[in-house]
Amino acid sequence: MRSEPSLEAGTTEIWRLAAASLSVAIVLVDGMGRTVYADYLEKFGQKGFAQRVLLDRAVSGIRRDGKAGLFRQQALEIFGPPRSYFQLESKPLGEGENPPFVVVIEDVTTRRQLEEIRRDFVANVSHELKTPVGAIVLLADAMSQETEPDTLLRLANRILSEGDRLAHLVSDLLDLSKIEETSIDLSRKVNLLELVAEIIERSTPSANEKQISLELSARLDDPEIEGERWQLSSAFSNLVDNAVKYSEPGTSVTVSLEGAADGVAVKVMDHGIGIPARDLHRIFERFYRVDADRARTTGGTGLGLSIVRHVIDNHHGEIAVSSTEGVGTTFTITLPRSAR
Repeated sequence: MRSEPSLEAGTTEIWRLAAASLSVAIVLVDGMGRTVYADYLEKFGQKGFAQRVLLDRAVSGIRRDGKAGLFRQQALEIFGPPRSYFQLESKPLGEGENPPFVVVIEDVTTRRQLEEIRRDFVANVSHELKTPVGAIVLLADAMSQETEPDTLLRLANRILSEGDRLAHLVSDLLDLSKIEETSIDLSRKVNLLELVAEIIERSTPSANEKQISLELSARLDDPEIEGERWQLSSAFSNLVDNAVKYSEPGTSVTVSLEGAADGVAVKVMDHGIGIPARDLHRIFERFYRVDADRARTTGGTGLGLSIVRHVIDNHHGEIAVSSTEGVGTTFTITLPRSAR
C-alpha cells in the first residue's frame, strides 16, 4: 500500500517552491547553526566566476555573524564586468540565545542604476537650463545699459536665439517625459509613407537654407503598421532634423522605406560629418553630444536620439546605426507591423 506524503513534508516542499519564486534569495539557518536552505548561488551566481565567489564570501560572513547573534545589513558592490550591487540582511526568527535566522539577499543593481540615471538627469537638466537662462540674464543686463541701436538689435537677436534654445530644451524634456510615462494605444494603423512625407515637407525649408536636398524613396507594398502616430512622428522628425543639422551644404539626406520580415524598415541616410566609432554606443544617452560646441551652435539639446530610442522600444522595434567620420551616417529603424 502506497504511503501518502506527510503534511510536514508537503509544507516544506510548498515553502521551497515559494522561496524559489521570490526575486530575492534566501539563506535559512536553524537554531543549531546549520544551513537548511540557500538559493543565492542559483539565483545570482550565474553572471561570472568573480560574482559567484564574492557573493558567496559576503553571505558566509553575514551568516557567521548571525550564528554569533549579530544580525546586520551589508551592501555589496561587485565591479564586474558587469557591475552589480547587492543588499544583504540577516534577521532572527525568534527569541532566545540561538534563534534560527534568515539572510535575505537582494539584487539592487537595477535600482542603483536608475538612481544614478535620475541623479545624472537632474544634474544635466540643471546645467542645460542654467546656460541659456544665464545668457539671457547677462544679455538683458547689457541691453539695459546700451543705447546704440545696432548693438541693441544684436543683443536682442542673441536673447531670441537663447530663448529658442530654451524653448526647444523644455519641449524635448516634455516629449521625453510623455513618451516614457504615457501608456500608448498600439492598435491604431499608421501609414509610415504618409507620415515620413509630411516630416520631409516640414523639414524642407530648413534644408533649403543649408542647400541640402531631402529625398524620399519607398519600395514596399504596404506602408502601414500599428502604433502611436505622434510618437513615431517625434522619432522620425528628430532623425531627419539631425541629418539636416549635421550635414554639409550641398549634400543630400535620403529617407527610404522598405519591406522587412513582418514589418517595415526606415532608413535615414546623410552625407554629413559622421559619428566617431568611440561615440556610437553612447549616442542614445540623454544629453550626450558627440560635439557639444557644434550641437549648441545648431540648437541641439542632446535629447533627440534618446526620444528616438524610447519610441522604438515602445513599438517593439529595433534601431541600428552605421557611421563613418567625414562620410555620413545611416540610422535604420525596423518596426513590426503589429506592436502588440
